[in-house]
Amino acid sequence: MSPPRRRRDAYRPPRSRREVLTAIGAVVGVLVVTLALIWFLRPSDNSGSGPPSNSTPLSVPPATLPPESTPPLSTPAGTP
Repeated sequence: MSPPRRRRDAYRPPRSRREVLTAIGAVVGVLVVTLALIWFLRPSDNSGSGPPSNSTPLSVPPATLPPESTPPLSTPAGTP
């Protein structure tokens, strides 16, 4: 035998007004915090839409290279 079916119009006690107001307050709080974070973390106005700046140097200065990796200084052919 199958278990008896539940009636669709079974009684459900109403939610308390305090529970509903707490849920609404939580939703409003989450929305306010989310919108505030989006507002404060947005890109600045002067960022523009131009190409990004290249902050890496085109060549490494010789002082930062280890001694074994620096090329030997070539002397001109006319000097002894």
